[in-house]
Amino acid sequence: MRFRFASVALALFTVVTLPACSGGTANSHATVAPSEVPLNAGRGRSIYLAQCAACHGRDGTGGQIGPQLRNERLRRTFAQVRDIVLNPEPPMPKLFPARLSAGDVRDVSAFVETL
Repeated sequence: MRFRFASVALALFTVVTLPACSGGTANSHATVAPSEVPLNAGRGRSIYLAQCAACHGRDGTGGQIGPQLRNERLRRTFAQVRDIVLNPEPPMPKLFPARLSAGDVRDVSAFVETL
């Protein structure tokens, strides 16, 4: 009985994992939906410092132009923050898609949620 269970488990494992090891094309990752790519708040911090800190402050406490972003996660959801970065109201500059990619927007939005 144990041998049969182990055999079935091994067969199932092989069927599930073998396709992932088939050496697909170099562009196989291009089919992954952006929402399936993990957020990278560390990368978002670098983008924030380069693109946002001048107006919103290095630590999100605000500046002469932009409002504070500290505890933004208590006021807005991640999706709301992302939408603001994608389609900002003036005087916030529109950085997407000219200066920020969709991945940049996701990651900087994830970073803002950590402030």
